[in-house]
Amino acid sequence: MGFVKTMLNLIQKKLQDRTCDQVMEFSWSALWNITDETPDNCQMFLTCRGMSLFLECLEEFPDKQELHRNMLGLLGNVAEVKSLRPQLLTPQFITVFSNLLESKADGIEVSYNACGVLSHIMFDGPEVWTMDEPRRDAVMDRMWEAIQSWDVSSRRNINYRSFEPILRLLPQSIAPVSQHWATWALYNLVSVYPSKYCPLLIKEGGVSLLEKVLELESSQPETKDMARKVMEQCETFKEDPMETNNGQEVNYGQRG
Repeated sequence: MGFVKTMLNLIQKKLQDRTCDQVMEFSWSALWNITDETPDNCQMFLTCRGMSLFLECLEEFPDKQELHRNMLGLLGNVAEVKSLRPQLLTPQFITVFSNLLESKADGIEVSYNACGVLSHIMFDGPEVWTMDEPRRDAVMDRMWEAIQSWDVSSRRNINYRSFEPILRLLPQSIAPVSQHWATWALYNLVSVYPSKYCPLLIKEGGVSLLEKVLELESSQPETKDMARKVMEQCETFKEDPMETNNGQEVNYGQRG
């Protein structure tokens, strides 16, 4: 936890100097790594004014794509912690995340991570959405638009060690758009990196959860189509692992 404070202090100093250099980018990247499925570190980030620094960095460095990717990757980790999500549910933060859905920074990465943050928030249901603006349904519409704009064959600057945070968004009817984001994420990863992610999805019980997506009346037709494709990809991989490994698999980035 002392490391979280140290990194935030470095970021604060760089902001005062109005400098976005390798130290700044490394600091956010390091925070992304040490908050991965580590709720205590996520809490420490929020306690130590992390969200204020995030907003200041966005404003001060609007064109720094790698910085934006690292910051949104970190916030994706924070949003996975149910007890911390209420702190993200403010008009200011929701507006920022919604606007970042349209970001083209680092390919789809910033838009994808912004949509992931919002997907976890939407999963908590309409009753927690106490603000008048922005409206929950308007934000969900923007999420649908963003997901439909992404190229499903995109190579990724991201590395999942576990699908558990994504899988929990599948068998539910509270937020069909969150379910769609999760299904899109799985389809992209098992299509582009089959030898890495098909075994992980199978091992973590993802196929049976995708079957539940097909059974739910609330699941949208395009979500069901994508769920079937994920299941087919895993089935093909099991039958012939070499056949589906279409190209060299390289991961440049990190996920938390």
